[in-house]
Amino acid sequence: MAQVTALVTTWLLASGQLCHAQQSVVKPLPEIESDALCPSSSAHPQQPLGPEISIAGVSFSGALQMAVADQDQIADSVKHEAHGTSLDGVTNEALERVRAGWQNRGYFKVQVTGEASTLSSSPGSHRIALFVHVDEGEQYKLSRITFRNNKAISNAKVLRNLFPIRDGDIFSRERVAKGLENLRKAYLDFGYINFTSVPDTTFDDQNGLISLDIDVDEGKQFYVTSVNVLGLNEPARQEILKDFPVGQIYNARIFELSLKKHSTLLQFSSDDPRHVKRLLDERAGTVAITLDAHPCPVD
Repeated sequence: MAQVTALVTTWLLASGQLCHAQQSVVKPLPEIESDALCPSSSAHPQQPLGPEISIAGVSFSGALQMAVADQDQIADSVKHEAHGTSLDGVTNEALERVRAGWQNRGYFKVQVTGEASTLSSSPGSHRIALFVHVDEGEQYKLSRITFRNNKAISNAKVLRNLFPIRDGDIFSRERVAKGLENLRKAYLDFGYINFTSVPDTTFDDQNGLISLDIDVDEGKQFYVTSVNVLGLNEPARQEILKDFPVGQIYNARIFELSLKKHSTLLQFSSDDPRHVKRLLDERAGTVAITLDAHPCPVD
């Protein structure tokens, strides 16, 4: 699985408003990733892992208004996606997925608590049941999304269309997060590598509405000054460099498409820090790119 962009962060609820750190409204849900292809030489030796913990059952309690069918979908998602070797870790991941499930259905201020009970245990596996108490709170709809300080892309309608949620729809943290990620990618295609956005959130509890006013910090537009390819012979290097023009505005979409075109030689994505290095000159607004095609690049 491609590594999620480091700029995707979390929305924090405080004093009736949401504060934003860097780029997205929500923290990505925990995911189980495969071992790194090139483990760091400085990494500590792996500790023995405990038995694999799986969730066999999920039950909810509380004064719930959500449809039972939706509750069942959330429970199924938790059972299939929350697993690991730490009981606390699995429980916390499961509760976060429950919280996300309710928030994706408009219950943005939902509070969840829960505990796990062991059903069976063996040296290789540990099955648990999860009991979750849910305080739903009010269900919200999206009132509107507006933007400020957007200069490079001044057409607010274009920016609004990047969000896969309409005014009046049930509020969904997942769909808003997707919109913010689309917004980031749109600016990356115009060379704004340091782009950030800060949603200022307003609640209308009387009418059950949430409004977002997104403060855009575009940063500087970057141009590519050099591209270096390591770990390949000279003919392969020259062939690849034809698709990485120097002197032009950095375009993340074209960069990724170029990597895919040469995927037999460059078997990594543009956000893989082990193989892609970007050296930014903030003052000059330039970026020098190094692509390392070695199986295990040396830091």
